[in-house]
Amino acid sequence: MKRLYAAIVLFALGGVTTAVNAADCRVNGGAWERVNPGGTLGLQVRVNVRPELNSPRILLEGVNLECRFEPDNYPGRGRQDYWATGTRVGPAWTAGPKFSGQGTGLRINGVNHDNPVPDGIRIATMPDNFGAVAINVTPYILQRDSPTNPIDIRIGDTLGTLRLDQTNNYDATSTALVVTYIANNEFVVSPSTCTINNNNPIVIDFGNVHQRAIGTDSLTSTVRVDRRLTYNCPGPGMSLPITITYQGTASSFNTDLLRMTNANVGAALVRGGAAVRVNGAFQTRITNGVGQDDVTFSLVKRAGTLPDAGPISGSGVLVMGVP
Repeated sequence: MKRLYAAIVLFALGGVTTAVNAADCRVNGGAWERVNPGGTLGLQVRVNVRPELNSPRILLEGVNLECRFEPDNYPGRGRQDYWATGTRVGPAWTAGPKFSGQGTGLRINGVNHDNPVPDGIRIATMPDNFGAVAINVTPYILQRDSPTNPIDIRIGDTLGTLRLDQTNNYDATSTALVVTYIANNEFVVSPSTCTINNNNPIVIDFGNVHQRAIGTDSLTSTVRVDRRLTYNCPGPGMSLPITITYQGTASSFNTDLLRMTNANVGAALVRGGAAVRVNGAFQTRITNGVGQDDVTFSLVKRAGTLPDAGPISGSGVLVMGVP
């Protein structure tokens, strides 16, 4: 019998797009869209989210936004359009409802600006030469140094809104860009830097097991592996109750068990002499930022069956939250 993986999980996102006086904008090399003087270009971008390595930020990225300034009949060169954050069009970044209460911000040309993002940050200059210029803006969500519940993102959720202001060096007209970020896939965002087992996969290898040795009860099955879970939160002096959720897909024959590749076998998580059902949780505690629990993973078979021989596997996720 082979292994059950348990680890901490993921996210997805990123995107923007822009427009200007006598300008066109496009996303990911698509068709150019015109922004007329005095107007507002509203765009939607579907994005995927990822946590940034060695950083307390979850990036909403993956969209390539470009704008250009179409040459006109003005004699001589030197006309320019400017894209910036600005009070005229409102807050540069507003997070979606599922990120309410979380710290957010914008990475503009490689520099991080936490909300509220200052007005007047110049993002790009557009010369009137029809050349495409990148609008280098990436929204982000700040992770906390304390436990918090994961955020469940569904396809189509609004993740936030970007607003940019366009001005120029030749008249008083201006335009605006409003970009709405939409979730492209389903994911769970963990806005916390707290970790279980230092975010390393917890590999449960049951080894070679005879089918008849697998029991039909989570607490009495003799095919079992003990593991120690360690919890760490970098916030100073953090002492409070936490929850550990056993996330995954439940077995078809017992919703308390994690589904395995063999339909007649499931995996149980046992803590303190009680089984923790799939997508259920147990409560524990961290003191001064650390904690631990000893748990058991066991294989359980459907009653009245003899599972087919051969390797089986499954995967789940342990997620730290708060009661």
